[in-house]
Amino acid sequence: MESINITATCACRSFAFDTDLPTSSLPRVRALCLCTKCRRISGGCGISYITIDSAHLDLSKYNLTKYSSSDIADRYFCSTCGCHVFVTRLSNDSWHLATGIWDRTEGIIEWTGCKWVEDTLDGGVSVWLKEIVDQDGSTKALKRWMLPDRGGELVPEGTFETLPKPSTNLEDQSTLKAQCACGGVKFYITRPDEASKALRSPFPDLMVPYHSGSSANPENKTWWLCSNNTKYLAGLCTCTSCRQASGFEIQPWAFVPKCNIFQEDGSPLDFNMGTLKNYESSAGVEREFCGVCGATVFWHCEERPDLIDVSIGLLDPNEGARVEAWLHWWTNRVSFSEMAVSKSLVSSLEKGLKSWTQKD
Repeated sequence: MESINITATCACRSFAFDTDLPTSSLPRVRALCLCTKCRRISGGCGISYITIDSAHLDLSKYNLTKYSSSDIADRYFCSTCGCHVFVTRLSNDSWHLATGIWDRTEGIIEWTGCKWVEDTLDGGVSVWLKEIVDQDGSTKALKRWMLPDRGGELVPEGTFETLPKPSTNLEDQSTLKAQCACGGVKFYITRPDEASKALRSPFPDLMVPYHSGSSANPENKTWWLCSNNTKYLAGLCTCTSCRQASGFEIQPWAFVPKCNIFQEDGSPLDFNMGTLKNYESSAGVEREFCGVCGATVFWHCEERPDLIDVSIGLLDPNEGARVEAWLHWWTNRVSFSEMAVSKSLVSSLEKGLKSWTQKD
């Protein structure tokens, strides 16, 4: 039987798994899951797994942490770098491999859209995923489902763009709560203030591609503050490091000054709080994740120590997963899109972002 071999690798390389997929079973149809539980567990905005043959799977070979996310599923992530790798369905002992860490997906995964969109309240990332170009050059519409199965009820077009206004004015809220799935990491963010401007940072790849060599910010523009300094800049990243540290294709970040992030008890941010674990993903670059549930939490570096990347999937979704009362989304580019493995998916995302009407 002909097959295609794929290799999945986490950021620290302590997990390296390869498997053969029969060509007769390809492409594997997948939709990104946007449910609240998956967002809290990953810190992301949409996740995906593919069923694998687990007959010869030996977990003892890997340094993994198990998290029982429900009474029907256990999840496994790398104990060193936090990368999610497996989920197992206890009802039928099926095993599923996270797709963000594969060495290739084109021609292997057929992206069909997003599921559990109703949990997002505002459509989440699905509002940017409208259509996709297949390998044969044909364009097809991406769908949105309220229910987990592809046969579930479709979300009416425009539904999540016309939600009724909440009873409270979210623009006036002074703090924004955040926490991971297990609750071991809890913190909150405050609105931008004068201290939010008193730091220095080069431009991020999101705004100025690093490979262009022109990311310096000599005028010290406060690019992380938007909408008359009332919101924080947010964007999506598909770099290899983010994919292999989370396990998933797309990582959403909000750029928040450290002085605007506080622990649950009101004390300043401490990277040793709660169940946080640290991983140095490259020289001078630190990432934090929850050591219990594996959620991606923070990214920060020596080059800009006072500006923290916060994983948006952890933010309180009362107004919607895009948290637009607090965040201004950058629509000109997906960060490190040239590194994406699922290039057709990311190309679709960039096209959707550029055509999306910003509400600020």
